[in-house]
Amino acid sequence: MSSTVQAAASSTSSTSNIQLITDALADYAKTTGIDLSKNPFAAAIEGINSPGAILELLQEQEKAFKGYRERNRSLINCLTPAVNVIQAFSGILGEAVSQVSPTCHLVTLLT
Repeated sequence: MSSTVQAAASSTSSTSNIQLITDALADYAKTTGIDLSKNPFAAAIEGINSPGAILELLQEQEKAFKGYRERNRSLINCLTPAVNVIQAFSGILGEAVSQVSPTCHLVTLLT
């Protein structure tokens, strides 16, 4: 009798966990406009039934992401000096504007 109660409790807990996950996915889709059930990764993971296969799929995704990140590294390396120059120029321009600003107000008050 105790095992029957435990099985029923486990089934109820499992159902409520699935409902929580479903609700969270629906909220995510509503907030972001991205339906994760249509993601190719979701379709790939849906057919998997072993922990080893899930880990293998995750490792493949990790390799793909590392490749993507490394491809864009050259772009970031090229943009870094340009961003540094723009930042320095904006700082100099900001200082120049702050020095000119009180003079402009004084001139407009005098006229």
